[in-house]
Amino acid sequence: MKSKTLLTSVMLCLGINGFADGLTYDFESNYSDWGARGTGTTTIELSSEQKHGGNQSLYVSNRSSNWHGAYLTNDYLQAGKTYIFSGYVFATENATINLSLQYDVDGSASYPSVANASVYAYNWTEISGEIVIPEEVENIQAYLQSSTATLSFYIDDFTCTEKVTESVDFSSQISLKELFADYFKIGTAATASEITPQNTKDMILHHFNSLTPGNELKPDALLDQTASISDGDNVNPQVKLPTATKTVLKFCEENSMPMRGHVFVWHSQTPDWFFNEGFQSDGATVSKEVMDQRMENYIKNVIEMVTTNYPNLNIYAWDIVNETFKNAEGVMRDAGSNYTTDGASRWMEIYGDNTFIYNAFTFAKKYIPAGCKMYYNDYNEYIPSKRDGIYALVKDLYEKGLCDGIGMQSHLSTSYPSVDLYKQALVKYASVGCNIQITELDITLADGATYDTQAQMYKDLFDIYKEYKDNISLVAFWGTNDENSWRASGEPLPFANYQPKAAYYRIIEDMELSTKCSTTSADFPINVYPSLTNDAITITAASDFVYQLFDMAGNKVLNGKAEGDANVHISVNGAYVLSVTTGNSIKTFKIVKER
Repeated sequence: MKSKTLLTSVMLCLGINGFADGLTYDFESNYSDWGARGTGTTTIELSSEQKHGGNQSLYVSNRSSNWHGAYLTNDYLQAGKTYIFSGYVFATENATINLSLQYDVDGSASYPSVANASVYAYNWTEISGEIVIPEEVENIQAYLQSSTATLSFYIDDFTCTEKVTESVDFSSQISLKELFADYFKIGTAATASEITPQNTKDMILHHFNSLTPGNELKPDALLDQTASISDGDNVNPQVKLPTATKTVLKFCEENSMPMRGHVFVWHSQTPDWFFNEGFQSDGATVSKEVMDQRMENYIKNVIEMVTTNYPNLNIYAWDIVNETFKNAEGVMRDAGSNYTTDGASRWMEIYGDNTFIYNAFTFAKKYIPAGCKMYYNDYNEYIPSKRDGIYALVKDLYEKGLCDGIGMQSHLSTSYPSVDLYKQALVKYASVGCNIQITELDITLADGATYDTQAQMYKDLFDIYKEYKDNISLVAFWGTNDENSWRASGEPLPFANYQPKAAYYRIIEDMELSTKCSTTSADFPINVYPSLTNDAITITAASDFVYQLFDMAGNKVLNGKAEGDANVHISVNGAYVLSVTTGNSIKTFKIVKER
């Protein structure tokens, strides 16, 4: 049997966490670097009344508001880095004590929470947490406070350390985007904070050729209420580019990363004032006629803002409308505010039917960038009653020339739906003739399920996707690693801590690519092909190169240097990973010897 060569890799370089020199406070002699937070009488002082370790702690008293407390006054915390906090807090009554950050972003203060501690009276309680500080923020400050406005409390043995993660060499992992290049794009979703770590940036660039901003293009991120009130003339909502949005769009543009826009019209993450007279928080609900103007102007303003500021950004798809059906039914959502009644829709409150969906696609078609396809996106899209409602809507939109395709979110579990039920939905949508994108794929582990169960379901799904590759243009995971997933407790993704899981290996199983592979440098083609007469593979390249052969456990079997070409002899049957390097270009191949 001939040896088979395919482009892949199964070796993993793990991210190993370490800690740079950080801050430690035991409050035994002073409380330098700490200040009282709050106006008026809030005080901090050393006290021997209570202590976790040693003889003293920091006592915070005379508070009169929940945001009063103690804060770090130094400039240790820096933008674009990750920090781990730990300390102990004490109070003489039951209370919740919060550790948070304050920093300035886009000229306004932001207050992300790091951790909460439920303190029981007269008990020292640990408070600890980890946080990524976004890039391009300023005036960073850590502080402790309590929702009990007048609570006095003690702090002791407080530490803050920068989390330092060694770089992951993704070149030794299979590139999913290359592996499926003949089938469809492989995508992911990420927020600005998630792509702050360099390893995440590198992972995205290595594995994916589509990125969906997790939150940064949703209405609540872009709408500017103050400017809308002053300059919107009641029909022209004003938009802004917050730092988080800039971070994601800049990353995509600078790295030529194709991007999916997400989303214009949605019942969730759209502020209520957007639907009110004068853009006021307490205004009356506007008419359909006014809302039509607002919808069109909002879509127009967002597209113009993004394309003007990022002219080289490749936005190849955009979710125009998202999740208009009830959770498991083929009917529109109930009227009302999602902020008052979970799942309710202000769009339905104003229109009373689905005409706003047709209007949204009609408006978007006028302004959408050339080449950008428009999608209707929804979840639970495999439940028969909801599936049939989505099918009817998308079919009508498509036949009217308003919609290019459907986004199947595909938030799944190992317990439901069955692969067969899911396939029935995909087949039904494919019968419309429109394009299909798998937009938010993840599979949580149901109770008792194993990674192997999850891996098999991923493989079964990808077998379906490959079968329908003529209908599907994208398969995108909702997130990069389990730790950052919105469903993190269910460990739903093929990667954890940048490490491929069983699901990853089952997805790439039996995948083959041509043995001729182009590298990141067009000037350096690498060819690898099997010898038909002996147990060797031949490597040819346009310049000197270094090669290494590893077994599937990551053990180096052999290595060498060559000029122009080399024969690598493999004596034992099995699977191997071949890494070929020249200059800054690296390619990896999976070699399967079966004779």
